[in-house]
Formats: sequence, C-alpha cells, structure tokens
Amino acid sequence: MKKRKVITLAIEDSLSSIQRVDDIKTKLESRNYTVELQKTKKPDTPPSKNFTDRIKKQEKFIKHLNQKVLESEVDGAVYSLTHFPTNSPPELILSSITRQDVIRDVLLTFDGSSLSKLPNETIVGLSNHRNAKQLHSIRPELAQEFLFEEPLSQFENWFSHDQKNKALLLPFEDLNPEKFSNQTKTFFVPLKHFVPAPCQGTLSIASLDDTKLSTTLYNLLDNPRSRVEAITERVILSHIDSKLVPSAGIHATVRGETVHVMVQFFSDPPDKNINTHRDLPIRTYLESATKFATDLNTMVNES
Repeated sequence: MKKRKVITLAIEDSLSSIQRVDDIKTKLESRNYTVELQKTKKPDTPPSKNFTDRIKKQEKFIKHLNQKVLESEVDGAVYSLTHFPTNSPPELILSSITRQDVIRDVLLTFDGSSLSKLPNETIVGLSNHRNAKQLHSIRPELAQEFLFEEPLSQFENWFSHDQKNKALLLPFEDLNPEKFSNQTKTFFVPLKHFVPAPCQGTLSIASLDDTKLSTTLYNLLDNPRSRVEAITERVILSHIDSKLVPSAGIHATVRGETVHVMVQFFSDPPDKNINTHRDLPIRTYLESATKFATDLNTMVNES
C-alpha cells in the first residue's frame, strides 16, 4: 500500500477558518495526502472599529503565518486572499486560489423580509464599513451596530435576543445558517447596490516558490477562473486612491472572453458616489485592470 504523504498547513484557530479549509482537506486526502492543520490563535487584543487598525492587525497575523512557511515549519499557509499582504516576501507565491460559488452579501431577519421591507426602527448588525456605506446609501434611516471580531459567534449572540427588531447584513462567507434559529431566514441583497469586497469569498494557500509542493497544490487545488477574478480585483484595489479602500466594492466575474468588473466607491458628499462596471478582455486582463483603475481615479477626482 502506497504511503500517504503529509502536507502541513497553517491556519487561524477560529471556527470560520477551520470550516473553510474542509474542502481543501477533502480534495488533498482524495489524492492520497494526509493534511495536518497547525492552528494558531490571534493575539488577544481589544477589538477596534478603526479600519486601518483592523487591517494592520490582520496583516501582522498573516505575516506570522507566512513566516512559518518561510522557516519551513509548515508547507503552506491558508487564509482569505482579502488579507494577503501587498508587500509579501518574493519567496512566497499563491500556489492555490479558489472561490466560493456564491459571492454575495446576505440579509438575515426573523421573517425573511427584503431590505426595502424592513421597518424603520430595525437595528442592523454589520461587520464591515463597506456594508455600512452601502446600507446607508439606500436605507439611511436604519440604525447600525458594528460587530467586528469573529462575526459568526458575535452575530449569533447579538441576534439571539429581540429578533423582531434586528437584522444582520454580512458577507455570505461569514454566514452559517445552521447556527441560527429555525425562525431566521436569509435574503440576498441586490448586487447592484451591494457590490462585494475585493477577493470576498476567496481562499488562498501561500507556499514557497519553485518547489514540488507548490506545483502539487497548484495542480490539485487552483481554479484558473478564480485566479483571474481575484487578481483582477486586487490589481484594481492596489491602484485606487487609498481613501476609497475601506468601503470599496470590487467584483470580477469571468464571462467567456471577458472579465466583467463591477465597482462601487463612496464619497462625501454622497452625490459623488461611483457605481460603474466594465468588460475587460481576458487575454489582457492585467493591463486592462490597471487601465480601469486609472480611469476610476480620474472619475473620482472629477466628480
């Protein structure tokens, strides 16, 4: 009997991270690999509502996971591509990029009400600034409450009391419907008003470049369509004005020979908000995405 090879992956020790890596384990184990997870807890620091502070804390943790790869303590590090540092070491590559089938934001209510049907006294729980801006643009009268750290557990606790006066708005990737009561119902909010965040629902594995393992991970796990979509989003994000990043919605979808990109930016005053889209030729998607970002910056400056 052929001996199973062992692949060790570093992940965050959280319920959501462990759930997301299940598909990776299943695929590798079906090809005669044994997957061992090295779970690492985030430092116990007070939660912050400041976007920059939260990003810095997340990137610091991701760098810690990447360091385990660089020191050959693990074979790869698994995390959301949303958090992959822009200045990562050149020795590291993204050997695998995959996306969820559904990349949308979802509204949870006790009766399945749509966003337009929510009573004005409803309090909406949120996990990010993008959703806050998007919600305010179409239902400014609704009160908002932020729950940032480990959304799954906090949302469960927050939503377990007085459901009739509360709703939840969050990315579908943060949702585990089985964890909520049977009375809770979901409603996908309109994509045109709630453009997903760049690389939302996208999982990546960072490993050392030019190794047999990186080739194995790429061949067994990588999704070419997901890679094109995610990289398109990251290219645009990296070229836009930094003040637009916290609430930016950027969503790419491969459609035949083109990459359809939806973009949503929020400004002050609101009449300068931008909600637009463009089809990019897939053969030149990198250059076209950079050009689109340049045009977007021009639109923002002229608005």
